[in-house]
Parts: sequence; C-alpha cells; structure tokens
Amino acid sequence: MIQTTKELIHRLEADPRTDSAIITAYCRIISIYGDDEDARALFRVFAEDPSDYRRVLLLDPVMRCGGLELAEDIARVSFDQGSLREDMPSDILHVLGYMGYEKYMDYMAACVCEDDWDLSKDACLGLLHLPCQAYRERFESEWNKVAGQPLFPEFLPALSYTFADERIVPKLMSWGKTASTDCNAGLLLGISMFGPSQKERVRQILMDPFWELNSTGTGSHWWAYMCMPMTGLTFAEIIADLKNRTPVGGGTGDHRPDEIWIGHGYHVLHDLIEVKLAGDPHPIKYAPQNTEKMIDLYRDLFQWSSSHEDDSVPGRISAYLGYDHPLIDQYAGLRMKMEMALQKELEMDLMRK
Repeated sequence: MIQTTKELIHRLEADPRTDSAIITAYCRIISIYGDDEDARALFRVFAEDPSDYRRVLLLDPVMRCGGLELAEDIARVSFDQGSLREDMPSDILHVLGYMGYEKYMDYMAACVCEDDWDLSKDACLGLLHLPCQAYRERFESEWNKVAGQPLFPEFLPALSYTFADERIVPKLMSWGKTASTDCNAGLLLGISMFGPSQKERVRQILMDPFWELNSTGTGSHWWAYMCMPMTGLTFAEIIADLKNRTPVGGGTGDHRPDEIWIGHGYHVLHDLIEVKLAGDPHPIKYAPQNTEKMIDLYRDLFQWSSSHEDDSVPGRISAYLGYDHPLIDQYAGLRMKMEMALQKELEMDLMRK
C-alpha cells in the first residue's frame, strides 16, 4: 500500500468530515500509483458508510486499481437478491463494469431506462466496458422508442455501438437538433464511441451553438472534453480552426464571422481547457488520454507571433467582440491557472528525466 493511501485513510479516521476536494486530490494520486492492495483498503473504508458522499469518492481509485477478485468482493457486499442494496450508490455499477465484472449485466441492462438519472447513467457506463451482444435487440428497441425525442435516458445513445455501426451517427447528429441540452452528453458520447472516423463531426458539434456545449450547468462540457481523445480531436486543432475563422484585423461585411458563433466557439474552448486543467480521469477505461502539453496550449492561446500586432486568442476576442466582453476576463483567469499548471508540468518533466 502506498503512503498516500495510508495518509488518506488516517485523515478520514481522524476527521470523517474531511472536505471532498482534499479526498479527491488524494484519490487522483492513488489512481495513478496504487494497486489492488490500495483498492481493497479504500473499499473497506467506503463500505463502512456507503451512503456518505465523501466515501463514494473512494470508488474511483478502487475501480482503477482493483482486479476481478476485488470486484467479486464488491458485488457480494453491494447486492442483495440480484439488486443493488438501497444504501449503495449507483456508482457501484460503473465500478463493476470498469473492472470487467459481468455477473450483474442483466441488472445493469434493466437499469438503463430507469427513471433515475444516476442509476441509468452508471448502468450505461458500466455496460460500455462489457460484452453486450446478448442485449443488442433490447438496446435497439429502447433506442427506437425514444429516438428524436427531447427527453430520454441521457446515456442510452452511448450504447448505440452495441447494436449498430457508424451509419447510425447521422441519426445521432440529427437527434441532437431536437434533444434537450440536458441530454446532449449521451449523444456526444455515442458518436465518439465510433472513434477517430467521427473527429470532424465532434468538432462540428463543439462549435455549433445549438448544442450549447458551453453550458457548464448541464455538465455537457465535461463530457465533450472526455469525447475529444476518443476521436483524436486535439486542442491544437480547435485553436487553429478558431484562429482561421477569426483572422487578425477582422473581416468585413459578408466575410465577417457571426459574433454569436465567435463567442460560442471561444467560450467552449475556455471551458474545455478548464476541464483539462482539473485533471479528471476518464470514465471509460480504454479511452486514450489527452497528452497535449500545457506549455504548447499556453503558447497557442496567449503568445503573440510578432511584437507588432496582438494575434493571441484574447486579442482576437477583443478585436471581434470588444475589449470589455466577458470572455476577456474569463481568459485572464484561465491564463493565471495555466501559468500555475506550467510550473507543475515542467517540474514533473524534470522528475521523469
């Protein structure tokens, strides 16, 4: 067991009300450097009070560090007569799926369309890691019942790849035009499940104001970031695209970009980079990671290409939307966060050498 795990357990024993931000910071490190022993120790602490939201945070390193034997133990503690115990959070379904545990797939499949957002979401995320051939007709039937509707089990579309090939993607794109923005995450995840062939479509979605992926209230921006590496879409490509559409000096007349589009695009970029800064681990085990260096993104966002004209992202925002636009302050705050991240990144690079 690594020292970080020991310290976290000691903190929770000394102060059960330890702030969730502190617990999350410990869990991130344990997820990277821990192993099955750490996962077992944390699950024991979680199981002491599974209804405490602070202890639910421990499940993230549990699922990332634990093996199938631990998954068996988790299932034995968490289920009663084939159903999740009432005091157990639905996160357990995501955990078991991530760990490759198949025993309760029937239960997960039954939960996909339950009128419980968390239960449905975690069931879908768990199933994304498991062989779902036996459920193809069931998922396709449920998909057909709600396709095109504004409200639906949000993550059901993520299971599209289990019963269809990428020819279903245009239907998911079209569905996004009628879906509530509260349900965008599952559609976007469903598209990204088909991989790099959907990179351009995901880029189009990010830049389309209709999808409202700059709305942090729905959490869709978080899922948008998680979908980027699944299709190979990079920040460098997004930034280059935005700069090409907002040339220095600005356009005139019919050649001047729409201000709503400009504001939306740079707002989405800001929010996506903030998610990268947060460092949240990916909910899908087999998803690639975004490995772009913060120093490169900082240069692309804020560095002038010459001393004569401000062609940085804030400079372009000011030129097109005005120096007092709210995005100017948002990017100033982002710049400070990225400067702190730069130092940490350089330090980590030095330690690896």
